Amino acid sequence: MIGVVFFVLGLALTPALTQASDEATHSTELNCSSPSISDQDKAVCDSIDIQPFLFIGTIFGLAGVILTGAILQ
Repeated sequence: MIGVVFFVLGLALTPALTQASDEATHSTELNCSSPSISDQDKAVCDSIDIQPFLFIGTIFGLAGVILTGAILQ
């Protein structure tokens, strides 16, 4: 049951996390689409771009581990 909750949680958080990362990378303070940004800003843009994937992947991974453990037990 907890595995299903993690799976549904991952599905529910996907649009919100993607929208938050899009808003962060397209703000006036950090414009990641600009070709003349510094190396530090490029690193921040890359870390913001990868955070939703890692977070959602971790949630789905936990759901898979819990569901597999429940099925094999």
